[in-house]
Amino acid sequence: MHNVILAALLVLPAAANAKKAPEFKIAKVFNAPVTELKSLASLKGKVVYLEFWATWCAPCVAGVPRTNRLLDALKGEPVVFLAVTDEPADMIATFLKTHEFKAWVGIDVERSSLKAYKNRSRPEGWLIGKDGTLLGRISPDRLQESDVRDAIAGKFKLKAEEAAFNEAHGDSAPQAGKTFFEAVISSASGKSRMSMSEDDFEATAMSFALIVSWIWGVEQDQVLAEPPPVAKFSARLKTPPGRFEDGRELMKRAILSTFDLTVAPEPKETDVYLLSLSTAPGAPRPAAGDPALRSGVMASGGGRLLGKMTMATAAKALWDDRPVIDATGLEGEYSLDLEWDRKNGADVKRALAAQGLTLVPARRQIEFLRFSPVKK
Repeated sequence: MHNVILAALLVLPAAANAKKAPEFKIAKVFNAPVTELKSLASLKGKVVYLEFWATWCAPCVAGVPRTNRLLDALKGEPVVFLAVTDEPADMIATFLKTHEFKAWVGIDVERSSLKAYKNRSRPEGWLIGKDGTLLGRISPDRLQESDVRDAIAGKFKLKAEEAAFNEAHGDSAPQAGKTFFEAVISSASGKSRMSMSEDDFEATAMSFALIVSWIWGVEQDQVLAEPPPVAKFSARLKTPPGRFEDGRELMKRAILSTFDLTVAPEPKETDVYLLSLSTAPGAPRPAAGDPALRSGVMASGGGRLLGKMTMATAAKALWDDRPVIDATGLEGEYSLDLEWDRKNGADVKRALAAQGLTLVPARRQIEFLRFSPVKK
């Protein structure tokens, strides 16, 4: 496979050794012996793992149990796991009522810490030594108990794989610099993972259909490529603030060029579910979305749907074995908190019934996307 880079890149100098971690303040902290963090220096003598995360970030939410296990293994050690988000405190308080999260959870709506560390994706993590030295950028899914223990002992060394990843992405340490459009397609290597933010998307060693569906804004089942040009590949998209949709168009061109493909809509009649309102007498109705809470899906997949969203968004999040189409006729946003056993196909209907919703089998015409080799 060819590597395609469509970008205006700013080459940054390598970071100096023993660079001090940038300072920051956190206005509100949950799950901690303090209600605010006045400075990073106040944690001197402790190893700090700083993770930037969000409830709207599916990989972040999926990684919470792993963080909890690490903290259990490191109980009693001089270490602080600090998970920072720029979401409102009331939203995080609601999230913590239904999710056990043993890390300190910091609220930084001003985004000062995210700016200090040039945060570009979620989840993203930095390991900081007991003396405030910035030891390295390590993704949460790559952080090992041994890494933290080595940091505690003062003998931490960034693994070759992680160091190479950081060097390739200009992440040896937070640096100032102007961001340009960047779209990179490369061969699949390393552990599968995906991260995203408002102006950054990265997928490593993910399936063709999964990456393409995200870039084109459709469901994975709507991607038709038989066979796909490659089983897996890696993709990275970085844009200036507020220009992510323009970046999607750049990435689309990069994907089509890399794999010599064309794409065209292909309407097909297929089996679907209609998300409808229950007609049973006295059936409940979904609760209207709380105006104080931020809109968005906080958790989806794996038998969970949580957040404030439109019914169309809920229908899309419920896609599984077949498409789901909103037929409720409800307008505006609603607060949904559904949980079901994915191993029991009928259990989702029970969870929906508690909200006065049903899934009705039907046939509808759905637009798919056909990816085909360029005719030569």
